[in-house]
Amino acid sequence: MPTTSRTRPALPLLMAALVAGTAGAYVPGSSLGRRASPPPESAPAPAARSPEEFDRLLRRLDAEERDLLAELDAVGPELKLVSQRMLARGRAYYRLVRAGLLPVGGGFDALVDHAARVARLRTSLGRDLAARSVIEARSAEIGRRLGALRAERAPLAAHREAIERAREAMREADERRAAFERAFGSSQPPGFAPVAIYGADTGPVDSPAARFEELRGRLSFPLAGRAEVTAVDRLGAGGPGLELRSSRDAAVRSVAPGRVAFADVHGDGDETVVIDHGEGYFSVYAELQEIEVKVGDAVQERSRLGWVKRRGARPAVLYFELRQGATPIDPASWLGL
Repeated sequence: MPTTSRTRPALPLLMAALVAGTAGAYVPGSSLGRRASPPPESAPAPAARSPEEFDRLLRRLDAEERDLLAELDAVGPELKLVSQRMLARGRAYYRLVRAGLLPVGGGFDALVDHAARVARLRTSLGRDLAARSVIEARSAEIGRRLGALRAERAPLAAHREAIERAREAMREADERRAAFERAFGSSQPPGFAPVAIYGADTGPVDSPAARFEELRGRLSFPLAGRAEVTAVDRLGAGGPGLELRSSRDAAVRSVAPGRVAFADVHGDGDETVVIDHGEGYFSVYAELQEIEVKVGDAVQERSRLGWVKRRGARPAVLYFELRQGATPIDPASWLGL
């Protein structure tokens, strides 16, 4: 029939028109479109001049890192959903395309419907591909920004940690200095020529109860074994003292009964012990290798306080002082020198 002959040549043109009309470039949705524009890069952190500024910079970087990690957590499920949808639509599209011209047997309407379904699936697949590209691009951008943030944060954190360590060291030094000063006080004066002394190494002894003042000239020697004694007036030590050089490792012993008032690092990192002998008298033992007593311990005469510091091939040295309240006193006469 004439009508039929005019319709058949138009079918391929109609299908092409349907496909062309329904297909088109995808414009991402509003939520993905907003995330596709990466936030402006943060300006490089200025050189911090105080711990407070370090803290402000680190708080800002920490907050930005938390936001990026939260967004990255949200991107993962979204990418998974788009990928699953693409897979389902891809399978359906493959089945429809594979069907080819089979719908022709169902007439013109079936063929048009088939072509429309193919076009819709192809358009949807295009949208999914575009959406996945946007999500993957944003995910990569978040990863780059996180890397930059962490690279920016690392030196700031290291500087702040160094400042905190320095602060803590200063606090500890101040506390030790205050504890040392609380034990007595400080001041200065002179000495005498070197002399060799032998200190008894019998261990602690129960000395008869006596006031420290009554022990002048009879105090036990603070080092066990032979030592060469030199009077010194150390800068910053506060008063006349003695340096006791030993040819070997030697035990440091209390010169009289008392209680440990200080046992810690003092001055230039010297391990130091201060013994309170009552009535304002103190003995000071500095430059120990290690301390074996703690604050509050009661000690007897010749109780071991620790060991003199080792100095390789050089003689070991103990620095010794006596004090009465805030006033240093010459220890030589008290030791019978």
